[in-house]
Amino acid sequence: MIKIKYLNPLSLPLFLLLLYGFTAGCIDSATNGENPISDPVPETLVTDINDLIPDRMNTFLTDEEGSGERNNVDRNKSVLNSEGSVSPDIPNIPIYPEEKSNIIYPREYRRLSLNFQRGIGSENERVVSEVFNITGKTSGYNIKDACDIFDYVNLHWKYRYDGNAEFFFGAAQTINEGYVGDCDDYSIVISALLRNMGFNTRVVTSTSGGYGHVYPELYIGNNTETAYEILGYVQGRYSYAESIWYSSRELEGGELQYWLNFDWSGSNGYRHPGGIYFEGSQVIYYPDGLIEF
Repeated sequence: MIKIKYLNPLSLPLFLLLLYGFTAGCIDSATNGENPISDPVPETLVTDINDLIPDRMNTFLTDEEGSGERNNVDRNKSVLNSEGSVSPDIPNIPIYPEEKSNIIYPREYRRLSLNFQRGIGSENERVVSEVFNITGKTSGYNIKDACDIFDYVNLHWKYRYDGNAEFFFGAAQTINEGYVGDCDDYSIVISALLRNMGFNTRVVTSTSGGYGHVYPELYIGNNTETAYEILGYVQGRYSYAESIWYSSRELEGGELQYWLNFDWSGSNGYRHPGGIYFEGSQVIYYPDGLIEF
């Protein structure tokens, strides 16, 4: 089960968004990456994909539930907003059995997943050097550093629409060209930078009426208190944000994963992590090849 939530700086209750979706963007729902990848895997599915995909909820938290989570943020707010405040660490993502799946997905999704993985990579010297250029660090990264990456990329980003052809450039190439590209290029660069810092990301494609968008999300833990410390830091750092949006993914057994929206959109026109989500039909791509619909 995947839920969308937002944290309101004005301490309003937390709500869940209708479906996991968004509008606007720049990727066709059936486009392929540059340099098609040969794929000898048969088209036949091992099992019905729909039986393996989490349900989505379109409900909202009660005031009592919202207050409990809201108070957790308020408890940390005075520290996180202060000069020289503590920046919470971002936890590593656990490996869950269902993410080592033997499912064979339809060809177009497999190809897109491989293109994202190829574009993001994990051991690229240019990406590593850019992380140091932005943060001045080679280790010990936390949410402050992740936000520094977000701010730097968005400050330098020059949007260029690819038209009808969708090109998946590698992260290093986009960096070398001066941060020029569209939403898939942006998602690949952000993901590559964050992953080279040891963080975990996933890429989400969203389509609505043939119009689409791509955006990255940052994993912020499977512990509510840790996730809300991170959200509290983001809330304090970007005081102009109307809300901080994130999603939760419910695993079998009820355990939750929390993911922070790292798209370039903002709740009120200002770019910040946790910008408002766009509505549409989503497909989620994980770095190990897992795909969720």
